[in-house]
Amino acid sequence: MNISNKTKNIVLAALFAAIICTTIAFIPRIPTGFNGGYIHLGDTFIYLAAVLLPTPYAMVAAGIGAGLADALSGGIVWIIATIIIKPVMVLFFTSKSDKLLCKRNILALFISGFVGCFGYYLAGAIMSGNFIAPLATLYLEAIQPVVSGIIFLLAGYAFDNIKIRKRILK
Repeated sequence: MNISNKTKNIVLAALFAAIICTTIAFIPRIPTGFNGGYIHLGDTFIYLAAVLLPTPYAMVAAGIGAGLADALSGGIVWIIATIIIKPVMVLFFTSKSDKLLCKRNILALFISGFVGCFGYYLAGAIMSGNFIAPLATLYLEAIQPVVSGIIFLLAGYAFDNIKIRKRILK
């Protein structure tokens, strides 16, 4: 049976959305800030989706997965910010390289982490009406992209060694 690339990408995007939602909403998290921020594994899977799927599919997986997690875990006020910020974080990665860990994707970790931190800072500032207060915990919230980035690098290294791209995208 031959499955079209479009069907395969839709199924993989749905799978990533479910994994992202689950790892954000249901895996234990570490709180980091006044605005309800926390360290979670979801961004790691957003990064993996970004390097394995075409950009539009990865963006949809990131937005739906993280947005659903906000809805299911009591962060409903963050849904609009999340469905904007998480897909934008995907834009800096490429899925066109033979390896998951190419120069562009490693650089994308830093840019994506900055965009995520700044995006949530800005959203918190707008929601609270105070652009100073969210600065107090910004350094704690910067831990999230660092942790997710390290786990992504380890996973990417392992996946590159087993040639996951060829196995998934045959």
